[in-house]
Amino acid sequence: MSPPRAVLALALVSACAQAGPSSRTLHYIDKTLVTSAPVDHRAYGAYMQARIALAAEPPDLARALQQIDLALRYDRDDPHLWTTRGEIELRLGDVEAARRSSARALAYGPKYPPALQLAADLQLPGGRQVAEARR
Repeated sequence: MSPPRAVLALALVSACAQAGPSSRTLHYIDKTLVTSAPVDHRAYGAYMQARIALAAEPPDLARALQQIDLALRYDRDDPHLWTTRGEIELRLGDVEAARRSSARALAYGPKYPPALQLAADLQLPGGRQVAEARR
């Protein structure tokens, strides 16, 4: 194979290899396989710290909120982080703050199932339709 053909063949193989989603971008939401960009490692670390605080006995809601806010500093447009923030605020009894976070989650992910569920729990406009459809 001549050098120009070899370069062309290598370019085509590279293009084909990158055509599909990377294993780093695939994950499940419930039973649906989806693809999304990898998250910032700092946001993920703070999110995991929030989850650990929520799993403590008793849950450390103040720390969970602090950590989810840190995660949001690194990834402002993640509907899951906003949904988690809304869930924490709801557990703290701050329904209005939970509604604001839920609305942000829906703004970034209008079809994101956990955001829709939180909206239904809070009886937000986008969430009522979901709650009624589930009955």
